[in-house]
Amino acid sequence: MAVSSTDPSRKRKFHRKSRRGCSNCKLRRVKCDETRPECKSCRSYGVLCNYHSDHDAVDLHMQKEVITVAQVSTDGTELLELDGQGITSLTRFGAQTAVTVLDLDQKDVLEQAFSNPYLMHAILAVRAIHDRYQGGSAAITDPTRREAYHTSQGASLFNQKLSGPIPLKDRDTLWMTATYLGIVAFCSNVPATPEETWPLKSEPYDLGWLRMTEAKMAIWELANPLQPGSLFQSMAKEYHIMYTPLLAAPIEGAPPALLHLCHITASSSATNNPYYTAVWTLAPLFHTKPGKTARSQVLSFATKMQGKFRTLLRERDPVALLILAIWYEKGRSCVWWMWHRATVEYQAISLYLRRHYGDNRAIMDLLP
Repeated sequence: MAVSSTDPSRKRKFHRKSRRGCSNCKLRRVKCDETRPECKSCRSYGVLCNYHSDHDAVDLHMQKEVITVAQVSTDGTELLELDGQGITSLTRFGAQTAVTVLDLDQKDVLEQAFSNPYLMHAILAVRAIHDRYQGGSAAITDPTRREAYHTSQGASLFNQKLSGPIPLKDRDTLWMTATYLGIVAFCSNVPATPEETWPLKSEPYDLGWLRMTEAKMAIWELANPLQPGSLFQSMAKEYHIMYTPLLAAPIEGAPPALLHLCHITASSSATNNPYYTAVWTLAPLFHTKPGKTARSQVLSFATKMQGKFRTLLRERDPVALLILAIWYEKGRSCVWWMWHRATVEYQAISLYLRRHYGDNRAIMDLLP
């Protein structure tokens, strides 16, 4: 029976024989023996028990004495085990990473993850990336084996899930997973230097993360995150910016020089100008400070990128490259997982434009 995490009364019905159990056991969906001050389940699992009504103990906060292995998630077909490092990563995810990705209650996310291994793997892969990015420049280009493992397992199990019927109760979980795997794709296979990066290297087109963006749009249609009762109702405003069709409104905020370079006039639209949508979504970033709204505006550039603009990028069109470079420069200060790719690929685009279009004053004046 599916349990709605938005209905507290239904949460309580899940553990009818342990109504006064600790929060950790409820979150893990296991029976609590209600031993005070520390239940046996938390002790064997390796986390601090949190009976206290004042919530002094953080949910799933790991003890100093790390356990070896704990079974934490199963969907009936696949068992996922977390060792002490995995539990630590999950705690750090809840404390540092979760809110930077999805504005959801951490408990709602973890409840889904403990029942769906593909989501748990995706979460742990994103946390591993976050750890790597926080480790400084020396570690940022060197993915760990743990990161690679969770990425591979998460993607494989997710594809298996998508190959069969999708129950209504799993749609929120699908969208969470697609979101986290999208971050993984954006952060994967990023070269260490601009010279190794598109568009400087010989390959004609190497923006593989855009394919994941296209795939996410298919998941968006399938999962319908803004359906009634969805956990994502709280993100409706942000998702409206990111996923609703382009409004028939004039572009406001973009530099006149950029509009002139793109041949955008009062009669231009998304149908008759290949740069229009890209500039329309980019325009607010010229004046918006970093924050929640800026994040949704940054990401809307990728979610609304049209096929005609992608074709121009494949062809190394200088104006399209300039627009992408501006997006990278604006976005990397707002979205942490953009920072490395945006920095390296911005540098590569900048070098490419200077080498091949250095005499084009309009492009050089607009290049950040």
